[in-house]
Amino acid sequence: MNTKTIVFSFLTSVLILGFSLLGCERVKQITTPDTIATVKIGIIQPSGLAPSFTKGAELAKSQINNSGGLLGMEVEFVEMDNQGERDFPDADESVRIARILIEDEGVVAILGPLLSTNSTQVGPVVTELKRPIITGSSGQNVTATGEYVFIAVASTSFQGATTAQFAIDPNELNAKTAATIRQMGDVYSNAVADAFEENFEKLGGKVAATEYYQRMDRDFDLQLKKISDTSPDVFLIAGFIPEVPLIAARAREMGIKATFIGTNAWDIPDQLFNVLDDNTPLEGSFFTRDFSVESPAAAPFVKAYTEMYMESPGGPSSWGYDAMSLLAIAIKNAGTLDPTAIRDKLAKITDYQGASTILHFDENRHPVKSLLLHTIRNEEIVLYKTIDP
Repeated sequence: MNTKTIVFSFLTSVLILGFSLLGCERVKQITTPDTIATVKIGIIQPSGLAPSFTKGAELAKSQINNSGGLLGMEVEFVEMDNQGERDFPDADESVRIARILIEDEGVVAILGPLLSTNSTQVGPVVTELKRPIITGSSGQNVTATGEYVFIAVASTSFQGATTAQFAIDPNELNAKTAATIRQMGDVYSNAVADAFEENFEKLGGKVAATEYYQRMDRDFDLQLKKISDTSPDVFLIAGFIPEVPLIAARAREMGIKATFIGTNAWDIPDQLFNVLDDNTPLEGSFFTRDFSVESPAAAPFVKAYTEMYMESPGGPSSWGYDAMSLLAIAIKNAGTLDPTAIRDKLAKITDYQGASTILHFDENRHPVKSLLLHTIRNEEIVLYKTIDP
């Protein structure tokens, strides 16, 4: 081998090694303020299910940027849709998007996705790639999928326990028997129904029927016939829109007189009331939320959101706002864009007040916050009572 060949071979090896190192370091380098002009935050957003999640985050972003940004830089969103033409957000698409946001777009953190089934799939990815994520999900097992995963919504365990206590309370619904229906295979739906049933029976009640349906089902007669035969006092509909109002309407047609109860998946008012021609079947129902436009503590958020979008905020918009606001606090407290430092500061946030009030995060990275029980009256969602954690 001659001298020229040796030199050429050496230079080629150096170049290959250099490119390899650049590829390996790509994810790490994006967290260094000297290398970026903005703080890039990813959003995994279902375009059809609840676009107001991003609206809430956008409001928080505008407030942050108007106040000087984060660490002297403006916040920039990279928004990607995990629903598209599908009728429901997709878990595999959520995973694909998470990798793109981190590996290609170089985001510092991610907000979303909304559904627990999607979030449990994304959790291992963001933990592998070391990026904090604040989801708009309530599934109690979501955060168990990775140490970088937080939820901004009151957990299904808390919501299920709260609805059970309310149902059985002799000063409230005074229920002795209950029935539940849930979406087969969905993480949130099963978690909240399990938590309700466990707590209802611990408190002395009897769960007389547990039924399942498949997403996109429109015929619920078989399940509702079994529930009707048990004549339950309360009926937990642990599902999503449009199935929730469709099940409620058919239940009334089949003579089920139970009080309907639900949790935060009901909390998309503009969609909840647009499924049925007549919303009478929903009258008198109760469901849990962790945000209310009637809450005095939420008044600054409600005012700012209404002024920005000329519409009233709902649950998803409050989760997006809180997720971005919490992330901003963590970044400011960390004084760096190092993802582990951000994660650690997120876990230590206390006494947060935004769209909702969060006392702190527990050891599972669940927010410890009040629940607001609402009832439906005359096609309006009305605050019934506040339940402290």
